[in-house]
Amino acid sequence: MPQITLSRTQVASLVAFCDAAGSDQFFIAKDHGAYVGYSTGATPEKQCLFYFKGCNPAKDADFYENAYRSFGGDDFGERLPLVDLRKALEIPATQKVRITVSATSVRLDSLA
Repeated sequence: MPQITLSRTQVASLVAFCDAAGSDQFFIAKDHGAYVGYSTGATPEKQCLFYFKGCNPAKDADFYENAYRSFGGDDFGERLPLVDLRKALEIPATQKVRITVSATSVRLDSLA
């Protein structure tokens, strides 16, 4: 199952970005790469994205094949409640948040 681990700082920056955009959701997507984040436009200043390992088109030559192997051939986008990330940040011991994606679910775990 593909997973991404975000640092507390990354989670806080995503929550702040969503707050500034007036959104109560963030997303997981697979299209041109595979990532977690939020976007208000096409330019980097309007995006807060964190790519799954090997799935960043700006850094990984095999991003398409890696995303295909991890997530299959179809593109998708799944919106998730921002409150889940807020709850993780409310726990002082949380240093990271791991997001695991399966064919039927998305799981968020707070890690010390």
